[in-house]
Amino acid sequence: MAIDETRRLKVLELVGVVWTDGVTERLSRLSLSTRPGEILGLIGPTGGGKSSALAVMAGAVVPTRGRLVWEGTDISRKPARLHAHTGLTTHELPGPTDVTVDEWLSLFASLDEVSAERLGGRQNVLSALGIEGLLERKVSTLSRGERRRMALARVSLRRPRLFLLDGPADGLDGLGLRQVTACVKEAASSGSTVVLTAVAPHLPTSLCDRVLVISGGAVVAEHLRTAPQFAASVAGALGWGS
Repeated sequence: MAIDETRRLKVLELVGVVWTDGVTERLSRLSLSTRPGEILGLIGPTGGGKSSALAVMAGAVVPTRGRLVWEGTDISRKPARLHAHTGLTTHELPGPTDVTVDEWLSLFASLDEVSAERLGGRQNVLSALGIEGLLERKVSTLSRGERRRMALARVSLRRPRLFLLDGPADGLDGLGLRQVTACVKEAASSGSTVVLTAVAPHLPTSLCDRVLVISGGAVVAEHLRTAPQFAASVAGALGWGS
């Protein structure tokens, strides 16, 4: 099947999703879809709903209303089915911090049911992200950027169908940004779908096939890489325009 035909298929759809955290409505009739091998960017104001959208897509929270459709099957009543297909990174690194990076990765490899063979090859993943020298370091001593890359390493070891990356560029220097960019490209070229959030234009403009602007818990604009002035439109939506 040609790649263009493949990308017309939909991996995950959110249809009219509403989610309230018990106090505040975080998502308000949010509708979006993802395609095989696509890199989709979510941008917008702080508190606009980007992180909440990723949480719903990962099955980490249950929508108040709306539908979740995985490869054409409505799984709205069983959102936990998404756990087996998705890998989510969040702003805060989960799990204990008084352990070494090696111990942390082994712990989550067990929870994520990563095979011993794949875990044994973790050095390649760590090297690609520039953190191969951190295995004996305590997690508590890592910088923000090192933690971001460590979280991405965990998800990469899982090789999920759908990567959900919340602010993967946060806290990174130029080298770290290039390493994360290469990792995301490799995941997409291998057939996985990647959805990432960003507050600066570099990742969306250099990586994304599409960028959705989310504000007030809903999609308010869409920018396609094939459109004229794509980079300028994305930068402007993030407030980086002249």
